Amino acid sequence: MDKQISIYVGCSLTQAPESFKANVEQCKAALKEQGYVVFDFIGLKNGTEADVYQWDIGHCVRDCDIFLAICDYPSLGLGCELMEATRLHKPVIAVAHSEAKITRLVLGMAEVEPNVQFARYDSWSDIVGLVNARKEDARPSAG
Repeated sequence: MDKQISIYVGCSLTQAPESFKANVEQCKAALKEQGYVVFDFIGLKNGTEADVYQWDIGHCVRDCDIFLAICDYPSLGLGCELMEATRLHKPVIAVAHSEAKITRLVLGMAEVEPNVQFARYDSWSDIVGLVNARKEDARPSAG
């Protein structure tokens, strides 16, 4: 039996507006409907800072089969997650809305690191299509 592919969706929580966070949750729901296992983050209110680090880096990034980084808003935490996913050679899909300003470091990462892809999106459904196109790169862990 094939193991389901797990995805961790990282994004700005601290700097992002509520409407963006709601759209991220809808995107995660759409990925679940496609049959992916989607890891949830602790968020801004639950757990301690150490809990957030251990969960996001020690579980979500480490154990996911694909890391989806939504880069529309700046986030130091997302940057940490991107670097760890790259170091672990996870398939990384970094996306940003077509009108979002993105740091050249992330754009350069996609040019230099073979496991990192960057794409622009116009609608949230575009993101699901990008993940579906990249699922062959995922190496589901045993379990």
